[in-house]
Amino acid sequence: MTTESLHESHRGQGMLIRIRSLRVQHEGAEVSVGIVITCGEHREQKSLPITTEQYCELKLSVGEISEELYDRLEEASVLCSALRSGEHLLSYGANSAQMLMRKLMQRGFSKEVASLAVERLCTVGLINERQDLRREVEKCLRKLWGAKRISAHLWSRGFDQEVIRELPALLEEVDFPANCATYIRKHYGEVPDAPNEKKKMVAALCRYGYTLQEIRLACALCGRTS
Repeated sequence: MTTESLHESHRGQGMLIRIRSLRVQHEGAEVSVGIVITCGEHREQKSLPITTEQYCELKLSVGEISEELYDRLEEASVLCSALRSGEHLLSYGANSAQMLMRKLMQRGFSKEVASLAVERLCTVGLINERQDLRREVEKCLRKLWGAKRISAHLWSRGFDQEVIRELPALLEEVDFPANCATYIRKHYGEVPDAPNEKKKMVAALCRYGYTLQEIRLACALCGRTS
């Protein structure tokens, strides 16, 4: 019988839950709470990691605890795992709050837990959507994307609507026809003479987020008209 089934099947039936140890780990960021659950002849042990902040909130000490406190401890441990998972995901690159929440839910955390974890990560400054949006825009510009594709990309990444409203100001000084011309020279060498090839190029540039006006200006910069 697992600890979970022991706990659930013997609620209110003389079950004894005791904290046997409190061990600091991860350079003081977490506390591993050693638990012993006993009911008749059954005895189970488990360790529940919680953050140091949660440890202070719960005011834990070695000794017997109530089922209510045990439930709060289990909830805290799940949230701790979500926080660590979120930190791990953020270490690989910026995520909007919405994107990170989706990823945490994909890893098996409930919507409530994922939302609370993201809220706490925002509070401590690990998620800064305005700063992350600027970095994401810079990456898109290095790829020579047009404004429409950049905007669509940011929406797909789950950035908050209020943050995305800053995009026009961020792109105000960008010379998109010049960027488009750079893309043409990089991928085509020059504007194709054949109408069919030119049509394919224009379609590709539209997919990259450029407007027809920007494409015409870019072609002129490359020495051809569209």
